[in-house]
Amino acid sequence: MKRAASYWGRRFLLVLAGCVSALGVSAVAEDLSVTVNNVGKNRGMVHVFIFEASGWLDGNPENFAGSRSIDINERKDDGPLVTQVELEPGEYGAFVYHDLNSNSRLDKSFVGLPKEPYAFSGQFNERRLPRFEECMFVVGEDPAAITVSLNK
Repeated sequence: MKRAASYWGRRFLLVLAGCVSALGVSAVAEDLSVTVNNVGKNRGMVHVFIFEASGWLDGNPENFAGSRSIDINERKDDGPLVTQVELEPGEYGAFVYHDLNSNSRLDKSFVGLPKEPYAFSGQFNERRLPRFEECMFVVGEDPAAITVSLNK
């Protein structure tokens, strides 16, 4: 009987150590502050998507490193919109769009051009999709913050 108690005691310590180490890993996550300028109308939703290089502009929600959707129908001011996204330290790129009709899609014209305001982190050419390197920022450096300006 003593042997079984010793076995379960060791197992308990291993499980406890695993839980503590998992908590330690998640404690290094940081809040990325995202400031969105040029939010024209106080209606709809603003969607913020954060990507790693491997999933750059992949529309699959399982591949987002982080995301946030903000309902701005009740917003009272016309200033910038600020939100937080929790991320692990690393290199990321961001895509933001203002979903004016709250259909959870970036509406496009018949030739595929966006009809709703959008922005990327970093400088980009509006005539083509930007490469990850053009939009990359680093989380883990102080302060973790980016500013994007929606096109009108």
